[in-house]
Amino acid sequence: MSAKAEHRFVCGLVNGLHARPASVLAEAASVFAASIVITRDDGTTADMRSVLSVVGLDVQQGEAFVISAEGVDATAAVDALRLVVETGLDDEEPVSSDGTECRLPPVLRMMGVEHAPGVGVCGGVGIGGAVCVGGLTLPAEAMQAAGAGAEAELREAGTALERVSRELTGRALVSQGTEAALLRAHAQIANDGALWKAIESRVREGATAARAVVGAAEEMAGRLRDAKSVYVRDRAVDVVDIAMQVIERLLPGAMEAARPVLERDSVVFADMLTANQLLGFDRRYLKGLVLGSVGRTSHTVILARGMGLPCVVEVANASSGARHGDEAVVDGGGGFAICPVDDGVRRYYERELATHERRRARVLPLVCKPAMTSDGVRFEVGVTAVDATEVGRAIRHGADGVGLFRTEFLYLERDAAPGEDEQHEVYARVIDAADGKPVILRTFDVGGDKPAPYLGLSREENPFLGVRGVRLYERRPELLRTQLRAMLRAADGRPVKIMAPMVATVAEMRWFRERVQEARAEVGGQPSIGMMVEVPSVALSIDRFAPHADFVSIGTNDLCQYWMAADRGNAGVAGLCDELQPVFLRAMRRIVDDAKHAGLWVGVCGEMGGRVANVPLIVGLGVDEVSAGPADVAGVKLAVGEADAARCRDLLEKACELDTPHEVREVVRTFAWRAERSAPGVIDAACIEVGVDAASKAEAIKAAVNLLSISGRTNGPRDVEEAVWAREATYSTGLGHGFAVPHCKSSAMRWPTLAVVKLTRPVDWDAMDGKPVHTVLLLAMPDGEAAGGGGSAHLKIFATLARRLMHEGFRDRIHGCTDAEGLELALRDELGL
Repeated sequence: MSAKAEHRFVCGLVNGLHARPASVLAEAASVFAASIVITRDDGTTADMRSVLSVVGLDVQQGEAFVISAEGVDATAAVDALRLVVETGLDDEEPVSSDGTECRLPPVLRMMGVEHAPGVGVCGGVGIGGAVCVGGLTLPAEAMQAAGAGAEAELREAGTALERVSRELTGRALVSQGTEAALLRAHAQIANDGALWKAIESRVREGATAARAVVGAAEEMAGRLRDAKSVYVRDRAVDVVDIAMQVIERLLPGAMEAARPVLERDSVVFADMLTANQLLGFDRRYLKGLVLGSVGRTSHTVILARGMGLPCVVEVANASSGARHGDEAVVDGGGGFAICPVDDGVRRYYERELATHERRRARVLPLVCKPAMTSDGVRFEVGVTAVDATEVGRAIRHGADGVGLFRTEFLYLERDAAPGEDEQHEVYARVIDAADGKPVILRTFDVGGDKPAPYLGLSREENPFLGVRGVRLYERRPELLRTQLRAMLRAADGRPVKIMAPMVATVAEMRWFRERVQEARAEVGGQPSIGMMVEVPSVALSIDRFAPHADFVSIGTNDLCQYWMAADRGNAGVAGLCDELQPVFLRAMRRIVDDAKHAGLWVGVCGEMGGRVANVPLIVGLGVDEVSAGPADVAGVKLAVGEADAARCRDLLEKACELDTPHEVREVVRTFAWRAERSAPGVIDAACIEVGVDAASKAEAIKAAVNLLSISGRTNGPRDVEEAVWAREATYSTGLGHGFAVPHCKSSAMRWPTLAVVKLTRPVDWDAMDGKPVHTVLLLAMPDGEAAGGGGSAHLKIFATLARRLMHEGFRDRIHGCTDAEGLELALRDELGL
C-alpha cells in the first residue's frame, strides 16, 4: 500500500548541499523503493537519487528544504534521510579555492611586459608552444545528420554512457589519490538518472544521440553555472567532461579539436578544459595551463595541483588570446601568462628555470641518499607505480626502490587475460627502470572493485568481501601460473619480490608459496615471497603466517576499511575510514611489533604512506619501508631525514592513546618530532656568487634573491623581492664606491642572511656618488621576533656594513675576491658575523 511522508530541514552546512553531501543523500535514497524528491522553498524540486539534480538546487546554509517520499517504504525512507541530514553529512570545507591574484615580478613590470592576467592556482613556470584547445562543439555534419529513430538512438546513447562509466571505473582502479577519486566521481555522473532523462527527452523530440547528449549537458551545466556557490559552479565542467567522452564514443574523432596531440613542449590555452582532456595529454610535453572559465575548485585544477603543473585560471579570452604555435610562458606563482615571448622575457625565465634547477640540484643529493632519520635509523622510501615510466622518474628523483608495482591494470578493460610474453615485457621494463634497486611485484588483485568480465565471475552483493585477490587464484590457477612465470623470467637474478594480495588464512598463504615455488622450478629465480596485510584475520595472527612469508606490506587502504567496517567508497561512512583513527594506529603498531618479533621485513603502502604529514607516525611504527606515489617520494624522504626516530616513537604512543583522528592530527602538528638544529650563520658561501650578468638593478636584485631561494633560506623568493623593492622605494641603497646594500624584513625568510652578488658589468643604482654598482650585498631578515634581535637587528647589520664600506681597505678586499669562498672568508673577518 502506497504511503506518503515528508520532513522539513534547514541546511546547516557551511558550504550548502555541495557534491559530497549530495552523493551521501543520493546513496542513502537509492536503497528505498519509494519515489523521493527534495524541494526548496521556492518550489524547485530534484530527484534525491540524482547527485547532479541535488547539487543543482544550490541549497545554501540557512535555507530550508523538504524531503518527501511516496511509496510502500516512504516513512522508512524519510526517517533514514532525516538521520543522514542530522548526523551524517560532511560539513568540511571543499577543496581549497586559494589562488594568487596576478602579480607581475618587478623585473617584468619595469620592462612593461604585456601579459594576460589571471589567478595562479598552481605555482611554477611552464614554457612551450601555445596550443589552443576547443570544447564541447559538434562538427557541422554531426549537427545536420538525421537520426536512426528514437529507440536506436537511445540504445546508442545508453551504450556509450555505459562504456564511459565502465572505462572511468577501470581507470580509477589503476590510479591513485586525487585522480582515482575524480574518476570515480565522473563514473557516478555518467550513471546519473537526471542526465539520462534529459538525453532521453531530447531523443524522443527528434534529436540524434549526439545532439541530445550535447543539449542535455549544456542545460545541466548551465544550471550549475548559475548557482550561488562557487563550489557548485565548478561542477559544471564535470558534466561537460562526461558529455565529451560520450560524444567520442558515439562519433569517433568528433572531439579532435578538443584533444590535440602534443608533440613538443606545450602550454595549453583553453576557455574551458575538462579533467579528462587534461588526463589525455602527453605529460612529457605538457608544461602549463592557461584557462578561462575553469574554477579554482574544479577537478581540472585539483589534478593540475597534484601533477605540479603550472596553472592560471580566470584568464579573459584564454583560447583566443594566444596564437597557436607562438612561444608562451605561464607563471603559476605570479598568476599570469605571456604570449608571444620576446628576448627580455625569455632571458628572465631562462634564469628562473636555471634557479629552479639549481635549487632542485641542491635537494637532489639529499633525496638520492638512502633515507635515514636524523638519529641514524635506516628507512626505505619506495614508489607505488603502474608503469615503467613512473618507476624510472621516481628512481631518478630518489626512490629507494619500487614498494608496490600494481599489475592488475594489465588485466582490466580487455577481452582476455594477458599472455606470458606480454607480461614479461612489461615487468622487464619496470625492473630495468628500477636500475638495480628492489622491486615488489604484487600479483593481480582483480575482483571486488576491479571487475574483469572475461573471468566470468558471478555477481556478488559485496564484491569487496568476495572472490578477489588470492581467492580468485585458487579458482583460476592457470592465470597465476602465467603471471608468476612472467615475473620470474623478467627478474633474471635481480632483486625482485613477489607479493600476494587479499590473503586471509594461513592455508591461502601456504598455497600461494607453493605455486611460486612450482613456477620457480620451471623457469628459475629466487625471489622473496611476501603478502599484503589488509585483512584483520592476518593482522591478529602474524606469527602464524611468518613461516610462509619472507616479508609483509601493510595495505592501509583496504585494511582500514575492513578494520573499521566502513566501505572507503561510501561517502556516508568516509569519516570512519580514516587511517589516523587511533584504533587503527594501534592495530598497525601491533602488526609491526608482531612481524618484527617474527623476523619479517615490514613495509607500508596505500595512500597513508604518501602523505608527508604521516611521516612521523610511520617512522614511529618502526617499519622498514614506506611506499609513496611518484610525486610524493622526495617530500617523504626529506621529512624522514628531519625526523628523530625516538621522538617519533613517543609521538606514536601518544597518538595511540587518543580517541579521534582530529586529536591525532593536532598532536602530530604540535609535537616536536623533528631533530633540533641550530640556525645557520648570516654569511654562507651558498649565498655568494661571482660573475653574475645583470642588465639592470632589477635583475641584480633578482639574482641576489635567487641565491636565497637556491640555498633554502627562503621558500617565498617573490615575497622577499617585493619587500626589497618596498625598501628601495623609500631611499636608494647605493652607498657609493660601486657598492649597494639593499635590505628587507620578510616573513618569507627562514634565517637572517647576507646574499652577495658581484656583477660582470656595473649597473645604475642611483647611488649617492652617482657611480654604477658592481657589488650587491643583500641583507634579508625574518620579520618579527624570528629576526633574532628584534625589529632593529637588520638595521644594526646594515649600519655595520655601511661603516665598513667607508673604509677603502675593506672595499679593496671585497673587490679583489674572485670566488665565493674568498668572499665568505673576507666578510666573516671584516664584519664579525
